[in-house]
Amino acid sequence: MIGVDLVENEKIKKLLNKEKFVERVYTKNEIEYLEKFKDKLEHYAGFFACKEAVMKALEECKQIGFKDIEICHKENGSPYVVLSGKAKEIFEAGGYKKIEVSISQTKNFATAVAYCE
Repeated sequence: MIGVDLVENEKIKKLLNKEKFVERVYTKNEIEYLEKFKDKLEHYAGFFACKEAVMKALEECKQIGFKDIEICHKENGSPYVVLSGKAKEIFEAGGYKKIEVSISQTKNFATAVAYCE
């Protein structure tokens, strides 16, 4: 299955100002990673798009919590996801063996693709 998401950075900018949004959507490790960037907004948007893409690939947007999907990076900078909770249950129940993700962002938009095999 494939999931794709595109988000306007302005939407994320507005949400970042809302109380509890960051704590509800991003894990502690993700926040530590994202806060290192000068252009934080673009990266927060990219992670958000990636989480949405994974939910779509797993075909369970309503049941999966954002924190059940953690975006991590390999030494070479390429992203990968670590699933937990309901996301992991759905992944395993679906008989998937691996999930691949890709994230791209610009000043105005962030997009991500997730592929479950």
